[in-house]
Amino acid sequence: MLLKPANMLRVAVVGSRDERQRVASILYDLGIVQIEPVSKDAFQYLRTELDATNVREVSEELLRIRGLKAALPATKISEKVGFGSQKELLDASRSIRIDEVSVLKIEQNKLTTRMDELKNRIDLVTKLQFINEDLSIFDLESAASFFGTVAADAYLELQKNLSAIPDAMLYSSGKDPVSLVVVVPTPELEKFGSIIQKANLRMQRIPKLKGKPTEVLLELNQGREMANNEMKGVEEKLQALAEKNYAKIASVEEQLAIEARKLEVINNFGYTDSSFVLEGWVPEHKMQQLQQALSEHAKTTILFKIKSDEEPPTLLENPKRLRFFESFIRFYTLPVADEFDPTMIFAFTFPIFFGLMLGDVGYGLAIIGISYWILNRVGQNPRKKTIIPQGLRSFARNIFKPIQFQKLAMAMIPGAVIGVIFGFAFNEYFGFHLNQYAFSYLDSYFHLGLPSGGAFLDPSSTRGLKDLLLFTGYVGLFEVSFGLVLGMINSYWVHQQRHIFGKIGWLSVAWGISLIGLTVLHHGSVSPSVNPMAGVYIGVLVVGLGLIAYGEGPQTLIELPSIISHILSYTRLLGILLASVELAAVIDTIFLGDVSSGIALAIVGVIILIFGQLFNLVLALFEPGIQGARLIYVEFFSKFYHGNGKKFAPFRGGRTYTVNEIELMESKQKS
Repeated sequence: MLLKPANMLRVAVVGSRDERQRVASILYDLGIVQIEPVSKDAFQYLRTELDATNVREVSEELLRIRGLKAALPATKISEKVGFGSQKELLDASRSIRIDEVSVLKIEQNKLTTRMDELKNRIDLVTKLQFINEDLSIFDLESAASFFGTVAADAYLELQKNLSAIPDAMLYSSGKDPVSLVVVVPTPELEKFGSIIQKANLRMQRIPKLKGKPTEVLLELNQGREMANNEMKGVEEKLQALAEKNYAKIASVEEQLAIEARKLEVINNFGYTDSSFVLEGWVPEHKMQQLQQALSEHAKTTILFKIKSDEEPPTLLENPKRLRFFESFIRFYTLPVADEFDPTMIFAFTFPIFFGLMLGDVGYGLAIIGISYWILNRVGQNPRKKTIIPQGLRSFARNIFKPIQFQKLAMAMIPGAVIGVIFGFAFNEYFGFHLNQYAFSYLDSYFHLGLPSGGAFLDPSSTRGLKDLLLFTGYVGLFEVSFGLVLGMINSYWVHQQRHIFGKIGWLSVAWGISLIGLTVLHHGSVSPSVNPMAGVYIGVLVVGLGLIAYGEGPQTLIELPSIISHILSYTRLLGILLASVELAAVIDTIFLGDVSSGIALAIVGVIILIFGQLFNLVLALFEPGIQGARLIYVEFFSKFYHGNGKKFAPFRGGRTYTVNEIELMESKQKS
């Protein structure tokens, strides 16, 4: 099914100034209008206004409420709250007076700092237990003391370098690593800093401590326990305040953020003394919904369509199950409003290309498993255990966001399923051939006439190679032809008649060259006197050249080789398949040879099999996807698709804790 983006209408809304807030609320909750600056022709009769008082009041309250929300622990919210007006919202916000939150938060921050300090001191004193002396010996007026843990070779190097500071003292314990304390005279601190910096050592300054390590540890642990108890008390108080106030704060904060967005839009309306004007884009099939909402809840407003020379924004509308393929189209470029939306074509073509280039049951099942793992794990709880190394996860996050990985996984699943089907037809299971064992059994009982070799089509055989080469050539001819037909339709829609003739010309050239090539391939004559059909093919080619020159200009004929290269480019479908099949065959052959040559070689063979198949699987993950997308983007889209569309961005937002204002208006009308 071929689709166009949603047809967009430019609309204007005119109404009483008193209803501007209500109209902004309706537009926000409908979420179907992309608000635009008022056109220049209309704006010369209008003026802009800034409602500075409202903006200031809403911004100040939003900042205060966000601070309270951030300070309180989140609690479960079971009900949504509605606000009938901005005044009601501001009154609700100002009624939230819990000034003790800031006091408790300051106390909590102080306790956190103290607990961190105590933890660091406990760690330090624990390491200093090898010095069974009163630690006040390191509290000197004329010297500073440092502690560190270093490797044995680094300790020897440091010991050697400290000879440059004659009055420095060194205490150590352990062999590797070595725990050490260095006491350095204050005038020599700069020299000591240079020594440890060159050696790339980290030394911790010993603070003022009194008592033996065991005594100090006891005192520090008591202090940490007291701080923990104080922290629990503060957290209990914050939790009690949250239980009482968090739900109201969350709903008020959400509505204030919405009001701030609405005020930003309202301040860009055009105004007269008694009315306002706004313009925007709305999908044509949503026009009635917008008209009905405004007529019911904003009695003074008038909605009407207006003409515009601007390029409308693009809204893609595809079946829900295939909507994730839209991201591949946006990655290339978004279509303009009067072009085909190629999402559906991509959704059906890409998996077929991917599956043909994959062509192996084992790799297909492995990719399905990997894809489902991505869908179930990527973007989930980051603390959940995983076998993927942290470095690899960080690298992956730098390439794509979790949602992008999930869309890639969803796109690979249908391609991998088709790859399994092709793999069964090719008799490929990680490069091993297994069908013949099942086929011989089935033939012996049911006489199905299944191929004895196990492959319905062997890509590595002469016949299979020839058949697949022809098949990929036909695929290329069909794709290029289909793209040119779509190009004709696009040209018709935008009233570019000459371009239609140009597309017909390219189509004629593509078929003329292909038919002549097939004639030569089948050892036929291309002389019209010997083969009359060859004369027809040449005629089709010549007519095509003339139509190209007429429709797109004679200079376009220099691009003639591109139409041939685009058709032949589809033979890479076979090239990628053969590369994978032959690599798997080489890995399997080495493995089978080593397994039968003794235990040592068998172990080597198993290692080669595992890592070789993993390498081929990685290629199977990337190459079919990259090459399949490239064929669609370059060889197919270039025949009809221009793109550079602007994404439809309606004025809307989500609601988690507040009631839709349209619903509030409707409930008030009913009551």
